[in-house]
Amino acid sequence: MASPVDICNRALGKLGAATIISLEDDDPKAVALNVAYPIVRNAELRRRRWRFALARWSLPADAESPSFGYARSFTLPAGCLRVIQIGEYDLGPNMADYRVAPTELWSIEGRKIYTNLSAPLKIRTIQEVTDTGLYDACFVEALASRLAYECCYRITLSHEREDRCLRDYRMAIREAAFTNALEVAPNEPTDDTWMMARLG
Repeated sequence: MASPVDICNRALGKLGAATIISLEDDDPKAVALNVAYPIVRNAELRRRRWRFALARWSLPADAESPSFGYARSFTLPAGCLRVIQIGEYDLGPNMADYRVAPTELWSIEGRKIYTNLSAPLKIRTIQEVTDTGLYDACFVEALASRLAYECCYRITLSHEREDRCLRDYRMAIREAAFTNALEVAPNEPTDDTWMMARLG
């Protein structure tokens, strides 16, 4: 099982830098990675449908109804990073629905889902997962590669190595998709920031 320090040391290995003992060290590399780790981890979890981070919920309606616009509100579960399905409707990148659900069916605002759909509301989510023992090996590699990319210039002052880290990251995502570590939604292209930029 890879610990957060193991994942960060994997990132440092990609940078050709010396390893660290703890993320709490005064070493500048540890300081940079300690700041980046939770942010990059959650962004990587939210960005794609890693199977280990998926969860299903049946939500009760809130006691207080919305003041206008919808009949009911539902509170998102703790640790929810992204909603990927509401009822029978699968949500694609940028919360677009590939089954062309009427947009008035719901609105996700803050930690609430406002909707006219009845309770209990069935949803699927991507959850924040901090226990590294649950991580797929492909996620570990992708996270290490992303950390290396995000912290590269601060640690190495090398744009060339930064480009190499980005290539490593893209390769890690392709391998994750190939090994089925990622779930693909119906008609949904791989939810990749670079791909989405091209589609935009």
